[in-house]
Amino acid sequence: MAGRIMQVLFPLLTVMLAVKSAPIQTPRKTYNMDKLVRVHPTSLEQVVALEKLQNHPSMKLDFWKVPHLNTSVDIHVPIHVYNDVTKHLSRVGLHPSLLINDLQSVIDQEQASMEIPDYVINSFGVMSISGLKPRNSDIVGKYARHSEIDSWLINIADQYPTLAKVESIGSSHEGRDMKLIRIGKNNEARTKPIIWIEAGIHAREWVAPATAIYTIHKLLTEYGINPVVTQLMDEFDWLILPSANPDGYEYSHTMDRLWRKTRSRQSGRCTGVDPNRNFDISFGGAGTSTNPCSDIYPGTSAFSESETRNIRDALLSERARIKLFLSFHAYSQLILTPYGYTSIKPSDNQELMRVAEAGVASLKTIHGEMYTAGTPPDLLYAASGGSYDWAKSVAGIQYAYTYEMRPAEASFGQSGFILSESEIIPNAEEVWASLVTIATEIQY
Repeated sequence: MAGRIMQVLFPLLTVMLAVKSAPIQTPRKTYNMDKLVRVHPTSLEQVVALEKLQNHPSMKLDFWKVPHLNTSVDIHVPIHVYNDVTKHLSRVGLHPSLLINDLQSVIDQEQASMEIPDYVINSFGVMSISGLKPRNSDIVGKYARHSEIDSWLINIADQYPTLAKVESIGSSHEGRDMKLIRIGKNNEARTKPIIWIEAGIHAREWVAPATAIYTIHKLLTEYGINPVVTQLMDEFDWLILPSANPDGYEYSHTMDRLWRKTRSRQSGRCTGVDPNRNFDISFGGAGTSTNPCSDIYPGTSAFSESETRNIRDALLSERARIKLFLSFHAYSQLILTPYGYTSIKPSDNQELMRVAEAGVASLKTIHGEMYTAGTPPDLLYAASGGSYDWAKSVAGIQYAYTYEMRPAEASFGQSGFILSESEIIPNAEEVWASLVTIATEIQY
């Protein structure tokens, strides 16, 4: 009889213990019925009004493009403040166009298209998979998680041991490894000029790391086969950091698709710093906010973040050989030249523009996409503390650019940051074409 009782009770006890020991799951942030709207300020009064809304503590608006005169501004508006925001805008003559009526539906469509298993803790505390088939180990053309990127880097370097080596430049705030892959023929000699690529410093811009992965794959799998790739590998060493903000990137996959910043604790109940405002170049100046909860909060001091310190130290250790610095972002379809923090141009602006425009021309030949070259103040807005400005001004790297990739703009029903996986390869192909041209132009 006792044995029979234990047969019944043991499974129940196992379930109770599993439930008790299962971690409390923080709900994934959702954006049900949140709106994406666009306005086009044509007066300074309208720009000032938008800036006040951007810094309004209770509105918590997410400006995907910072207010700038005669430039379209995309604003993510939570549903609970939508009516108040439209009233504020109408008072200064701004009448928003509705680009996305339900932002969560666009996120859901993106998630459904990805071959990623949805692991959940069920009511019994047991991990299960809901519906979607798992991806294979090839992450090229996919939105991979940080751990997948790390594993892939190690595996592909093992496949091409004479061409590639993976090294860590340090750990993130939450302890994730920041892996850099060093690619080149005879790169151990460390005598050739370097092309540096950093991607994913803004967590929600998933196409940036995916494009870096494509570039790595292209260089390694086509060396000795493709004469263009072979020449670029013979002439340059390539240092590529595909996941520059590991904690934020992982958080954007698991908890909040639109997360942008790092994950360090800030004052009050705020989390994270904009790492592309955290470099020591006009720190805390244009395009930043003193509000720790803001998406453009630069931090308490320059290089307050583990991630930016790691990038700084890696760049400084190689700066004598780095000839080209590239930072991959999205979106707007731009190749940005220095400087981002001021309207003053560097002394070699003409040369920087020549090379950038050559890259734009090559990019267009692939899929017909139009990019524009120029400085952020001329094309978008001023922004201080950026990695490429620091690379140019402080590290002394001659050629420094930021790519803002697909799409050109958020369109009706399509978010700028939430880009279908089907766009990764076409985007990467055209970016590659521009890289070939830029690398060729700077050799001479």
